[in-house]
Amino acid sequence: MLMSTLMFGAMFSVLTISLNLQYARGGMINFGTVAYFAAGAYAYAIFTQEPPSGLDQYAFGLNAPWWVGFIAAGLAAMIFALVTGWPTLRLRGEYLALTTFAFAEVLHSVLLNERRIGNGSVGMANVERPDPTVLGLDDTLVYTLAACALMLATAWIFRRLLASPYGRLVDATRDDEIAAEAVGKNTARVRLQIFVISAIPIGLAGALYAMITTLVAPALFTAEVTFFVWIALALGGERTIIGAILGTMALVFFQEAVRMIPFETVRSAQIAASVEEVITGILFIIVLRWQPWDRLSRKAQS
Repeated sequence: MLMSTLMFGAMFSVLTISLNLQYARGGMINFGTVAYFAAGAYAYAIFTQEPPSGLDQYAFGLNAPWWVGFIAAGLAAMIFALVTGWPTLRLRGEYLALTTFAFAEVLHSVLLNERRIGNGSVGMANVERPDPTVLGLDDTLVYTLAACALMLATAWIFRRLLASPYGRLVDATRDDEIAAEAVGKNTARVRLQIFVISAIPIGLAGALYAMITTLVAPALFTAEVTFFVWIALALGGERTIIGAILGTMALVFFQEAVRMIPFETVRSAQIAASVEEVITGILFIIVLRWQPWDRLSRKAQS
């Protein structure tokens, strides 16, 4: 359970860290995080999958090496962020949130109904993945290390970026956009840059998710993923990278602990899944109501 928690916790931490950059530092409410995750996963699958045969309904399978698919996943998420960010980032607050949510739902609908992209609701199975067992290595351990490496690299790059003068420009754009424009800064460009930069590691995490599960399907990329990341960010506290990581790890650990409970009937498993969602929602409400991390931060500063 601990290995699984670390693997999925590190992978989803990449999404939370990226959301932390967009929201806590960039001031942009993005409710379409899952779309960039899906874009990366599907790009990886399309580039590495064999050409269609038999009952396959997808049109393209390029049969490329895994590392080509991995790079393509980052590029796909970046391009999707450019396409969706350019018309939406002029919006603010709840208007931006609703628009990004709508873009994510449109992509989900396209993936579900356009079978030539990813085989429709069936999805693409047996996705290509590097097999570390040929080197005598345990595949779970290797993919856990890969997820941790991606998480640490994302955290390090974002930390260096925000500690630089560019980070102060990002803060200025969030705090007082008019003042930043008055001194000659192009705030619209800064917001788009943050949107695109944060989407790239999300796409790479999508490729890693496709490697681990060997499956991409619309049912795996629903709005629940976006809400999961937002809850993790709220649990860990905004504006801190370590808080984003700890919040995600705690949430994944809770889910994995519930899955480890042996259930004798399907009905009991369904009840447990519902209880899990209820408890997660209650935790989210408690954190938003009392904001314990902000109180601790204020006490530390005083």
